[in-house]
Amino acid sequence: MLEDYPTSLNFIKELSTIGELLFFGGSIRDYYVYNRYINMPRDFDIAIKIFPNNEPLLENLIGKHIYRKNRFGGYKVKIENIEFDIWNLENTWAFRENKLPVKEDNLVKSVFLSIDGIAYNFNKDTLYDEGLRRSIDNKEIDIVLNDNPQKDLNLLRALVFKKKYKLDFGNDLKEEYQRSLSIHEDLHERLHQLQYSHYKCEYLTRNEVIKELNSIIS
Repeated sequence: MLEDYPTSLNFIKELSTIGELLFFGGSIRDYYVYNRYINMPRDFDIAIKIFPNNEPLLENLIGKHIYRKNRFGGYKVKIENIEFDIWNLENTWAFRENKLPVKEDNLVKSVFLSIDGIAYNFNKDTLYDEGLRRSIDNKEIDIVLNDNPQKDLNLLRALVFKKKYKLDFGNDLKEEYQRSLSIHEDLHERLHQLQYSHYKCEYLTRNEVIKELNSIIS
């Protein structure tokens, strides 16, 4: 995919000498589901297991490109109009908050939604796909780790993925929607508006969001 983007490809190759690269999120989920890339992914999410004493090398490499730090301590790097979201594996929220031991195979267990349960170790050519595979086999999205600092965003993402991949919701996820609805009477409006700040577009109309939420509580 990156062969037509030599600067980006060289960046990934150099990054892989600083630590083991764990690709996760939509960039590999869509390839897993469709067995091909329909479009260039919006971004590439990478958790890096930094080799000992290589933290300065990471900062030096990223500093050669256009980047900014996000509020969770990761780097958003832009190269050839492609965005790479890079995290130190140890700083992943669930690991930093001691929700799970810091292990690469626990990355797929640290996500809120089962549809996000996939990670690929670029250095070792190893795939961890248990959560996503379960979602596809069962044709439903459910919760993996309920503790999460971005609940509203994940509830929105679940609605988007339900429509995109033609899946249903599992019982735990339905209960989470019901809990959120009991707290926020305007949940449909919160989720609908959140699309514009996160996706910069509208994947679901207001009526589609209302219809989905009504189907959960009916």
